[in-house]
Amino acid sequence: MGKEARKHHYVPRMYLSGFSNTKDQNWTTDASTRRAFGTAPENIAAERDWNKIDYEGVPSDALEKELGKFEGVIAPGITRVRETASFGDDSKDREDIINLVTLLAVRNPRTRDFMHNFYTGLLRTMIAMPFQDPKRWDAVVDQMKVQNMWPMGAPVDFEGHKKFVDENLDRLYAHKNMTLELELEALASTYWFYDSRRWRILKARDGTGGFVTTDHPVCIHKPVAPVNYGQLYAPGFGMADRDVVFPLSSKVCLIGRVEGVEDAIEVDRHNVASINATVMGFALKQIYSTDDQFYYTRSPHEPIGRGFTLLNDSHFVPREG
Repeated sequence: MGKEARKHHYVPRMYLSGFSNTKDQNWTTDASTRRAFGTAPENIAAERDWNKIDYEGVPSDALEKELGKFEGVIAPGITRVRETASFGDDSKDREDIINLVTLLAVRNPRTRDFMHNFYTGLLRTMIAMPFQDPKRWDAVVDQMKVQNMWPMGAPVDFEGHKKFVDENLDRLYAHKNMTLELELEALASTYWFYDSRRWRILKARDGTGGFVTTDHPVCIHKPVAPVNYGQLYAPGFGMADRDVVFPLSSKVCLIGRVEGVEDAIEVDRHNVASINATVMGFALKQIYSTDDQFYYTRSPHEPIGRGFTLLNDSHFVPREG
């Protein structure tokens, strides 16, 4: 049996390669460490055991390997859209794009932390609830005895069990398996949201500095609102007036809307800079680009920003939450 993989990417290397330079490196600007550096895709947007599962008789990296196979299946279509700025004949590569968008929208650190914290809180509330009143605790014990779920001869005293729960409740967490299962279920239930959109392909003109991406690349944004700084789903997830902005490479970006046509257009420096500002606003802590020459718009009356001055921008801060 081969060595199990432990370093798992939450943003696939296949996707990050679209923002690599001729040295196969991504220029990475990190808000948490205030550093900018070039590095290979395998060194970024990854966590130890991110996809690790815990089932008896199943390798802990089984999910990681299956996701790798899936990414290998859609990779050729992703590459073709990048190279041609088209979904191809009969839109044959469109499904691969939608699968990638859905995968990145559902499975990311921000969403996982929210789900983990939510279900941990729910479990703790359920465990603590019977101890709000001795009569409620007695009713729970009686019901468990009727269902033959209470261990024979086990103590039933309210105060003893309440003391144990009070002392240990903060050690109770939702199991990671639960979070992973919920993520996989969400892939199917949210695919429709992205598939139902009409996707316009934007091609960056030469001299625009190119598109950037981040460690949270799928951005649900209200176009008339200020830059959305990384809320979980953005206000009104699923509403018709929200755009889905998804940079696919340094040369190609996609915008999904409820209405419109699916076409491809070229965009100038101002448009690229505006899109970059929106995308950067959703970052957890890192921006990925081919180099430090990209542009991004800033607040009104402020000069346009550049990649090589980003670390001096006071608005560039970690937004893990």
